[in-house]
Amino acid sequence: MKFLKRALVASVAALALAIGPAVSAEAASAKFDVTKLSGKNIVVSDWNCRNVDVYMSHKKSGVSEWDVYVDVTRKGGIVDGAIFSHAGNSKRDRVMVCPDWSGLGKYTLGPSDVYANNKSYSKFVSRTDYTKGSFYVRGKAYASLSSKRGGSTVTLTSSTKVYNPEKYGKVNYNPKVKFQVKSGSKWKTLKTASAKKGKAVYKVKSKSKRYYRVTFSQVSWATGATSKSVKK
Repeated sequence: MKFLKRALVASVAALALAIGPAVSAEAASAKFDVTKLSGKNIVVSDWNCRNVDVYMSHKKSGVSEWDVYVDVTRKGGIVDGAIFSHAGNSKRDRVMVCPDWSGLGKYTLGPSDVYANNKSYSKFVSRTDYTKGSFYVRGKAYASLSSKRGGSTVTLTSSTKVYNPEKYGKVNYNPKVKFQVKSGSKWKTLKTASAKKGKAVYKVKSKSKRYYRVTFSQVSWATGATSKSVKK
């Protein structure tokens, strides 16, 4: 429906340009610019489609009616389109994202088709605006930590997973994890290691029992996570 309305407005725009006055200086005084595009980042832990809030800011002069159609793409492919208008949704619209089809990571907003005019159609804008914005769809990540002691050596084993909507479930995840020990009220990093097949192992010498945990940061397509602490 969004794309049907987009095509209709484009046709009206072409007609207005064809029958409008030939005084280009007057037409040139009508201006409409998209100044900012943004979207709300979301986290997914299932494969269901989501509505995502997207936002548009603009500046204009010499126009009273306008419509802006914003492409939403992922890796260059069209996912959906947002519509902003003087008649409603002037700052916010919702687009649909189905992560099992379009995947995780960065989604790009823009370019946009802009149509604007005054009430008499003596001034008209019909152009492409190349302002870009983005939002991120991240899979929910999970971290757990197991431990065992052998004398004064504590072996810590992390397990890391992330929800992958294209696989319809959790899969092994290989982030750079930080093994940490609690020192007073703070956590101190002992070792940073890259997980393999969702696992990482670290051995630490300690005669006394201490609290340990594992943590990792978010990336463009996955959240960060921190395990529960273990005492060993």
